[in-house]
Amino acid sequence: MTEAQRTRTAFFAMVHRDLLVQWRDRWEFVFRVAMLPFILILTYGFMLPRVGILPESFPTHMFCGMVGMSMVITGIHGTAVPTSMDFHNLREIEDRLLAPVSTRTVTIAKMTVGVLESFIGGLIVLPISLIFMGSSISLELAPHGVLLLILVLILTALLSAALGLLVGTIVKPSQVAAMFPGFLMPVVFLGGIFYTWKQLSPLPVMQVVTLIDPLTWVNEALRAVMTVQVESLPLALTIPGIIVWIAVPGFFAFRRFDRMVYSH
Repeated sequence: MTEAQRTRTAFFAMVHRDLLVQWRDRWEFVFRVAMLPFILILTYGFMLPRVGILPESFPTHMFCGMVGMSMVITGIHGTAVPTSMDFHNLREIEDRLLAPVSTRTVTIAKMTVGVLESFIGGLIVLPISLIFMGSSISLELAPHGVLLLILVLILTALLSAALGLLVGTIVKPSQVAAMFPGFLMPVVFLGGIFYTWKQLSPLPVMQVVTLIDPLTWVNEALRAVMTVQVESLPLALTIPGIIVWIAVPGFFAFRRFDRMVYSH
């Protein structure tokens, strides 16, 4: 067996093992991924527009934000928690490093699982959105926009996995419970789920603050593709922004992963 074949075999074995663990806990996974989108959609996408507190067009603004949020949060959680557990509690990382492959293969396998879970998170939110907001969502997706949408979704999944890997090398298992209120909640509510970036023009300081949030770039890119009638940041800005949010956290995540490997 050549080195490439060994690497490929070990890579798929690692990914298969992690997916198998998730499959065994599939209902816990679905509940965890679906609960936050369900509550937000039920409240802001269904109830408040129906009673007139929010405009009828609000679900259209919100839909792209819910897809982006579900993908980013699911991918971060799906990469960060197993990585942190492997290094600190389960010590499973030591078994994986015994495989005749490079450390980078182990790292990419971890991110691949996060990417796949990110797509699953996006798929889970679709039926919830259609059930409660379907009649109120107005999507305008041009034929050429399908390829752009696929590109944005792939970049979003990569962004979530890169951030998840970085978080997983920083946060210890005992700190996971604090990760949601301390890290993910600000990402969610400052990420342009309920508003577009340009709607914050009366608050220029907050416009700057939200640009620090990776979810803002994702949601603005999704709106530019799926709801062209809604004024949003152009793809010429958002796609490079997403790539930066993949490259920078990914660079530091790889460095921290290698450092933790060699310190064990």
